[in-house]
Amino acid sequence: MANWIITYSKDQGTNTLDMQLDHQPSMEEAVLHLLEWAHGNLQKGEYGDLQDKRSDEPAELLLRQYGITITGISRA
Repeated sequence: MANWIITYSKDQGTNTLDMQLDHQPSMEEAVLHLLEWAHGNLQKGEYGDLQDKRSDEPAELLLRQYGITITGISRA
């Protein structure tokens, strides 16, 4: 199993989160992994703009609830 690093932006800073998978995660897999992690580790808030509030897509939820956008996926 390979170690993948998800790089994300939050509060004008860059952070990373590790993910163990045997294949390179798709953006959707990375979003779901980061969203699950955020639910358990961060406090929800109100982020994004009005246009973001129209969708319940995981990436939009990640932005709207936690102010997080994924900026990259790389192998460690």
